[in-house]
Amino acid sequence: MLEQLGAHVGKRIVFGYDRHVLPELAEYVAQLAAYGIVVTDTDPQHLHYLSSAERVCGRVRERADAVGVLACMTGIGVSIAANKFGGVYAARCLSVADAEMARTINNANVLCLAVSSGAALNAAIIDAFMRTPYQGRKLDELAGLRRFERLTRDRGRPGATEPDLRFTTVEEATLLAVDVRHRAAPVKQRGRKGST
Repeated sequence: MLEQLGAHVGKRIVFGYDRHVLPELAEYVAQLAAYGIVVTDTDPQHLHYLSSAERVCGRVRERADAVGVLACMTGIGVSIAANKFGGVYAARCLSVADAEMARTINNANVLCLAVSSGAALNAAIIDAFMRTPYQGRKLDELAGLRRFERLTRDRGRPGATEPDLRFTTVEEATLLAVDVRHRAAPVKQRGRKGST
């Protein structure tokens, strides 16, 4: 789905949010409805950005006919959570230019909004995100994202591509990274000065 061309207009829009959206919920839903059928997906027992991100991403990942919109106070929490799901490419957009680039360059399929930016600015961001088409730009870089997903999935543990950060100095971290790349034995950890 990452390579799918075109805009998001006409797709099913899966909207998730936290408690900060409630005062303006009707306004957000009406804005989104101008671009497709809106499905809100939140946990009624626990209205939280994490549960909303999980529900929305579960319905959007790897689907050509759906796009996600998530909103929390800053947009940061939903963005971090959404990007933990394979097949989801979430972008926190704070401006129209961010939304245009998220679509033009990264072909994002989930828009993350900061409620603190205000409904008026977010309406313009939504419009740009929904209407801006992806035209096949930077396919090699998008293929790199797919490679990252395969690496973490294939190694069977979250964060498999992340370095081992159990070291005591920057020098040891550098040596450990070199050792791992060359499949040599890991660097032994040294105790800190003054420790027993």
